[in-house]
Amino acid sequence: MSSDASSAQVNEWILGPEQEFRMEVDSQAKLQIKRGTAELFGTELVEGYPYTFEPGRKIAIFTWHGCTIAVTGTQQPTVAYTAEETPMRSYLNLHLALQQAREFAKQNTSDGPKVIILGPTDVGKTSLSHILINYAVKQGARPLLVDLDTNEGGSLTLPGCISAAVISRPVDVEDGLGASAVVTGSTPSVWYYGYTTILEKKDLYKTLTTKLAESALKKLQEDSLVRWSGMIVDTPSQFTDPQAEALLENTVDKFGVNSIVIIGNERMYARLTQQYINRPELSIIKLAKSGGVVDKTQSYRRTLTSRRIREYFYGTPKSELSPHSSTLPYSELVVRRVGLDGAVAPSSALPIGQERILNPEARLSRVEPSAVLLHSILAMSNASLPELGSRTQSSSKEEDEKIIGHNLAGFVHVSDVDDVKKKITILTPNPGRLPRKYLIMGALKWVEL
Repeated sequence: MSSDASSAQVNEWILGPEQEFRMEVDSQAKLQIKRGTAELFGTELVEGYPYTFEPGRKIAIFTWHGCTIAVTGTQQPTVAYTAEETPMRSYLNLHLALQQAREFAKQNTSDGPKVIILGPTDVGKTSLSHILINYAVKQGARPLLVDLDTNEGGSLTLPGCISAAVISRPVDVEDGLGASAVVTGSTPSVWYYGYTTILEKKDLYKTLTTKLAESALKKLQEDSLVRWSGMIVDTPSQFTDPQAEALLENTVDKFGVNSIVIIGNERMYARLTQQYINRPELSIIKLAKSGGVVDKTQSYRRTLTSRRIREYFYGTPKSELSPHSSTLPYSELVVRRVGLDGAVAPSSALPIGQERILNPEARLSRVEPSAVLLHSILAMSNASLPELGSRTQSSSKEEDEKIIGHNLAGFVHVSDVDDVKKKITILTPNPGRLPRKYLIMGALKWVEL
């Protein structure tokens, strides 16, 4: 027996019906359902299977009928307790109402429910979206999950992005949704915003969410199963900020939302109820915050962001990837920075008869390859380069619209820059020559440790 095995500690908890086991771990831990049934954010756990949770995970195992849980690790969990009060009954009722709407849509060849989940920071918006997605999948639906949160790394892709994907299988207990089609069952559509707060470039964010909404609604119309299954929209906490009211209104409008779910914010519930008083087709639902939701520190958020980026390139212990490093001359790269910085002249200062082509935040500036790219995460647009590339000092209107209008093909990480030799080293998830695509730079950096 190894020393690690001999030093492992095993603890058991017995849960009654409708109780929840909440745990936080600082070292790797294995969790097993010894008896009974249980679920993690709507994904049913297999009895007897040892699930591995990496350091830093915060989980909540819920049981409808009771179960026995065993946790094995070299250290005691940082936090581990059983809770009797949970919001799961209200979450189930919400699912049943949505499922009834799906059945109606299926029978009448119409759109299923389009739900947006709102609330401040750390109230469980993403957890609820996963629960609703998992419950829907278990009943034969294939709902569209939309992730508008650009902060920590989201459900489907990297930080700084907004995305959508059709979900055809339950969320993986150990790996989550990840960025892999193996996990989600489909390849997500991703647009690169480039910043972690939506208030940084509000007009750019509005432009991109509108593009994503067009893509999402097209997905619904192309597949009857997805259409009646509907969509769940997970949102950033900044939607509760008064500065983001116009962004929220645009999102509700462009996605055709017919149900607004608000977690843990009485004021927002009252405001939106009044705002949409003349929209009887739009239901507004208030839910309580779960007592198991943990406030995330800035340090923990940075850890989540770093882990999410690493997983994109290297995979997870369960699904490892073999990333490829390659060195390219500066001449082979065409990099654009999203969202112009600096002061912009007002429209009144433009020459008579001339109008601004695009909002400055939706413009792209040329970035000459140099040390400024070191450690950057560059998004690769699906927009292909012209045959000879672009050599103008700034992007043209057509080029801007082309890049902004296309979703992403993937990401690369700039691991080294040699200004003397005019060469750059990049990391990609897969081997092969870098396609002739525009690379987009935002504010996202990652130092590989």
